[in-house]
Amino acid sequence: MSIRAQGMKCDSLRWLVVFCLLSLATRALSRMSASVAFSVPSSFGTAKGAGFVVGSSCNPFALPKVKRYISLTPTRRNGLTGMGPGYCLCDDDDGKTIIASPKGCGSEPVICGKLCAEQPLKAEKNRPCQKQARVECDEPNKRKKALSTPKQVFQLAQRLASEINPHLGAKLPSGSRRDLYKDFVMHGRRLPKSDAERVKLRILKFLRDAPEYPADQIFEGRGIVIVGGTSPKFATSFWVAAHAVRRTGSNLPIEVWFPGGELPSCMQIAELENLRVHVRSFTDFENIGIGVSENTNRFMFKIIALMFSAFDEVLLLDADNIVLRNPDDVFHWEPYLSTGSLMWKDFWKGSSAPDCQEVLGNSTALLHTHESGQVVVKKSSTWTALSLALFMNAHSYFFYPLTVNYM
Repeated sequence: MSIRAQGMKCDSLRWLVVFCLLSLATRALSRMSASVAFSVPSSFGTAKGAGFVVGSSCNPFALPKVKRYISLTPTRRNGLTGMGPGYCLCDDDDGKTIIASPKGCGSEPVICGKLCAEQPLKAEKNRPCQKQARVECDEPNKRKKALSTPKQVFQLAQRLASEINPHLGAKLPSGSRRDLYKDFVMHGRRLPKSDAERVKLRILKFLRDAPEYPADQIFEGRGIVIVGGTSPKFATSFWVAAHAVRRTGSNLPIEVWFPGGELPSCMQIAELENLRVHVRSFTDFENIGIGVSENTNRFMFKIIALMFSAFDEVLLLDADNIVLRNPDDVFHWEPYLSTGSLMWKDFWKGSSAPDCQEVLGNSTALLHTHESGQVVVKKSSTWTALSLALFMNAHSYFFYPLTVNYM
C-alpha cells in the first residue's frame, strides 16, 4: 500500500472516529435536554420561549414522548436541538398552535428560536364545543329510532332460511386448519366421497329452490353499507368511515348495521342521521337460520348486511376503511358494468382444501384470495352467487375450513 493510500486510510478512520464521538455526544446532550422540561404555558414568544417537543417515534408529527411537556434548549449548545425526532413548539394558546421544523430520527439539529421566527407553521384550533342538554331515552325508544326491517325483506330472509336449513349432515376430517401441525390438509386427510356428494346435492337443491331476486323493487338505487359496533374495538371506526365518505363530496346514502346488543345510543343515532347515515340492526335476523346468532362473528355479518340492505347496487365497506376519493365513480367502472361486481385481491395466497374443488368445482382453485373490506355488487345481476355465499356463510362450520386455513 502506498504512503498516500495509507494516509487516506488514516484520515478516513480519523473522521469515522470523530463522527462516532460527535454522534454519541449529540445523543447524550439530547437526553440531557429531554430531562429538563416544563409545562407548556398558555402562550410564549415565538423567538424567546421556543422549545423542542421530543417525538415518541421517528414520524416528524408523532405524539410527544412526554405529554404536555416541551424540552428547554440548552444555551451551551447555542440553541441547537438534538438529532432526534420532534418539532419546535413556538406558541400555543386556546386559539392557535404554532410549530416549526418537524423532523424525524437522525435529522440535522436546528435552532428553534430562529426557525420559529422565520418558518412558522400555524394551525387554528376549533372552538370549544358548547355543552348541549342530553336527550335521555330508554332501549325501546332507541330501537324505534333504528330502521326496522321492511316486511318484504324479512319474508325474503325467511324463505332463504327455509332452504338453507337444516345441517349439511357432513363432517370435515379432524384437525384445525388454523394450526399448521393439526391442519387436516397438511396431513393428507380428505372428506369422505359420500359426504362430498351429499354436500354437492344440497347445494344444487338450494340453488334450484332458493327464491329469485325480488321483482317488486324492494331493493332500489345505490348506497354504501358498513358493519359497525359499539364495542371499544369498533366504536370509533364507523364514525371515521362515514365522515371520510362525506368529505369526498359523495351523497350516496349510507347504512351502518349493528349487532343486536351493540346499537348506538339515541344521541349517536341522531348524530348519524345528521350525516345521512341510517342505522340498521341484525336483531330481526337472529335465530332464523341465516347465520345470525349469539355466536356470529363479524365476517359473517357482511353478507347479511349486503343482501338485505335497502339498495340494489352496494359498495360494502369495512368500518376501518377510509375513502380517499368520491366512491360514486366505482359504479361507472367498466369491469363493474360488464360483470355486476367488483372485487380486489387480498395479500394472502389461496389456501382452499382439495375437497373444496370436489364440492364446488375446479374454478375455486384460486392462487389468491379476495379482500372483503371493499366489494361493489349489483344484487340484481349477482343474486344467485350472493345466495350461495349466504348458504355457505350459514354453514360456516363446514365451508370456512374448506375454503381457507385461517378462519
